[in-house]
Amino acid sequence: MKRGIYKPCKGKLDSCHGKPIKILGISSSKRSARGCAREDPISLYYLKLALKTAAKQGAKTQLVDLRDLEIGDCKGCYSTCPAQCRFNEKTNQCDCYPFNEDLIFIDEKTVLPIKKAYDKLSKKDFFDLYYDEERFAKKDDMTMVYKAMREADGIIFATSTNYYGRPAMFQAMFSRFCALDGGVEELWGDGKNLKNSIKYAKNPKAKYKQRLYGKWAAFINSSKEGDSVTPNLMKACSMMGMKILQLGVAYRVNWYDDPAHRSDAKNSKKDEYALSLVNHIGKEMVKQIKSGSRKYGLYSRVV
Repeated sequence: MKRGIYKPCKGKLDSCHGKPIKILGISSSKRSARGCAREDPISLYYLKLALKTAAKQGAKTQLVDLRDLEIGDCKGCYSTCPAQCRFNEKTNQCDCYPFNEDLIFIDEKTVLPIKKAYDKLSKKDFFDLYYDEERFAKKDDMTMVYKAMREADGIIFATSTNYYGRPAMFQAMFSRFCALDGGVEELWGDGKNLKNSIKYAKNPKAKYKQRLYGKWAAFINSSKEGDSVTPNLMKACSMMGMKILQLGVAYRVNWYDDPAHRSDAKNSKKDEYALSLVNHIGKEMVKQIKSGSRKYGLYSRVV
């Protein structure tokens, strides 16, 4: 929860002006036709339709499927001190997860990618290091999401509702937005020195960049429990300064009238109301972006 007085201040913004309009779709359901579910998410089907509509309006589109990524949990360093959360805009990295590939620390001076370490070490030495949490650094793919979101003019979040909450993969990703919504770049590379963070936060001129400010957001949800997820997502996106698209929520409730659930996908793909909202999102988001300045990000005193 943010605190303090909301007060924008001057700073360099991100600009997509002169570049092709880009719409990003993020799919967050774990279900897969190749996995035990034997069926892809209905929300993913809707998302692809929305992106296809946006492409017809001249936008460049990108689909990020969280099933393909390894994203670590937020470590909550912001709660110790707001400036303890850092973000590098050049590499699109949160400094809690500085590695883009799996690494093993052989000693204080030697660090090897996991494949090279496996070839170089004996099996015993390799697995001793692999299972040592202080020696094995797992890669983190959130940098790909950060990059895609910063390049996008609009983001469409496709989710399901799992026990009236967000899917686990979505929550892991969304909690990491903390770095985009205030991560301090000025302190990058100091090894998370807490004294530096406290000094920065106490400075009355300290400012935090909300990097998603001004970008458009829309939501797609398909589940059997109703859409209890989107309202809280809308609130979170609004607090980060994102614009919520009008009629920007496409949802489909698959009622429990089929005990085998085998008609869910078929009926969803024929739901005229849901489909009309999906197409509206793709079309209207591009329309709104075209009429805007396409400058994003805001510096604020809010922590």
